[in-house]
Amino acid sequence: MAQIKIGSYIVQRIKELGIKTIFGVPGDYELVLLDMVLDAGTKWAGNPNELIASYAADGYARVNGYGAFVTTFGPGELSAYCGMGGQYAEYVPVVHVVGYPATTAMKERAIMHHSLGNGNFSMYHEMVRNITVASTVLDDPSTAPSEIDRVLNAMVHFNRPVYIGVPVDIGPQTIYTRNLETPLQTSLQPNPHELEKSVVDKITDLLSSRQNPIMLVDGGAVRNGVIPECSELIKLLQIPYFVTPMSKGGISEALERFGGVYAGGASIDDVRYNVEKSDLVLFIGSYKSDFNTGVFTAQISPDVIVDFQRFTINVLGTEYKLSMKYVLHRLCSVLKVGNIKVPVRSQIEWDPYPLDKFEVPKKLTQDFLWAALGRYFQSGDYVIAETGTSAYGIVASNLTNVDNIHMYSQTVYGSIGFATGAAVGSFLAGKESNTIKRGILVTGEGSLQLTVQAFSDMLRHGLNTTMFLLNNSGYTSERLIHGMEATYNKIPEWDYSKICELFGPSLQNKYYRIETPQQLLKLLSDSEFNVAHCTQVVELILDKRDAPISVIRSAEAVEKFNKAKQAQE
Repeated sequence: MAQIKIGSYIVQRIKELGIKTIFGVPGDYELVLLDMVLDAGTKWAGNPNELIASYAADGYARVNGYGAFVTTFGPGELSAYCGMGGQYAEYVPVVHVVGYPATTAMKERAIMHHSLGNGNFSMYHEMVRNITVASTVLDDPSTAPSEIDRVLNAMVHFNRPVYIGVPVDIGPQTIYTRNLETPLQTSLQPNPHELEKSVVDKITDLLSSRQNPIMLVDGGAVRNGVIPECSELIKLLQIPYFVTPMSKGGISEALERFGGVYAGGASIDDVRYNVEKSDLVLFIGSYKSDFNTGVFTAQISPDVIVDFQRFTINVLGTEYKLSMKYVLHRLCSVLKVGNIKVPVRSQIEWDPYPLDKFEVPKKLTQDFLWAALGRYFQSGDYVIAETGTSAYGIVASNLTNVDNIHMYSQTVYGSIGFATGAAVGSFLAGKESNTIKRGILVTGEGSLQLTVQAFSDMLRHGLNTTMFLLNNSGYTSERLIHGMEATYNKIPEWDYSKICELFGPSLQNKYYRIETPQQLLKLLSDSEFNVAHCTQVVELILDKRDAPISVIRSAEAVEKFNKAKQAQE
């Protein structure tokens, strides 16, 4: 029987998941592994640091389905753990492969570089257990194939990150290829037929009897890959549907009966009213985090919710252990047959974006920016928005006239600097699959300063990124929460016109400084700018006190909510 090196076995399994590019930073404990990556025909996309590598793998996985990156033991992997925390929190399946010292050195408790100097080599593995669904450090060639498969199958099953440690003397050892004959388990086990049928019957009965049902598509629908089923269900039911901040850009807003973006008290009044008055809410992939619910101001009664999660369906308070993908698929099939009579619902009688009137203000503001960008976005665009005001503001961009747009922000974990690194991975994945028209990054100056080195990756990989950089006079977005004039909210002022010159001096790029609404409109209407044939940096000069209306609404809703609670007490 044929044989294969253990390191090559890992790469073959990674390739089996459709991963064509592996990110990371070279280190001495992993160099032999990297040779195997290249020998397998996989592309190596080295990064300036391990944090950016983990962000890039995250962004790649959000587009491709799965991602992978490689670091060295100790300092390398620790630098990447922040990115893995975000992958775990937001259900992004990424495998982190770590090059370890030799098994002999670890058994002898030798004081090796990158260790803590105490002979203990398990401490980093213990740390990572809290931000992975499965992990292993390979120490026995005979069990290596089954361990690798166990960990990767867990990543696929739970849609979360995993960790594989490979000692330098284990990776080159050969094993038989027999395990490769059994594919990884990339599909969930089918639901019990009778239970699935019973639950679908309950849902169709509710749809037939309730007066104003709606669909609310949340971030879990995007992260668990059920957007095709959601889109089909929307077309079949013809009921109002809404998105949340976490699912913004994950499902088309151009379908009939789009109702708007729901985020509790941060929603516009009509959207909030029509969601919260509904007598049946098909809540697909709900993720009730603070930012996603207007800081817990969402008020939908549990008595009207059918909550679809990856492994459970909760019908008006009763939970069933079923995979939502198969339940949604069966529900669509039943509705297609036409035996179920679902009343025809009325058209949307409110404007999902009433503030999108596009009145040109005297000064450049974020609210004007998001309205303008809504008109700038095109089909095929990939739009990555940074956490903070960018993530809040992008929610207000009207996408009802744009189909096939890929947009996300790190709504839950909220690590500033994430978007710049993640954009590298997303845009590369879009380029590989030939699905990206333009790569657009929207970020703030404070966030950019954390991961600005990622710009070198954007330039050298020819991603032709268009970056809209929000510059509010050297202040972080945290000043909107507390400490408007405090020194801890002040950041160094950079000359952003020199970014491309610094990170890719030989590569074509353009820089624009925008200070007025008129300048922004002129730029966004420029045909050459719209084509985006090279990297483009657009620096937007904003007042330090400027903030999106959604941020203000959230603050007001929280204050109102807290006062009501205090009054009850």
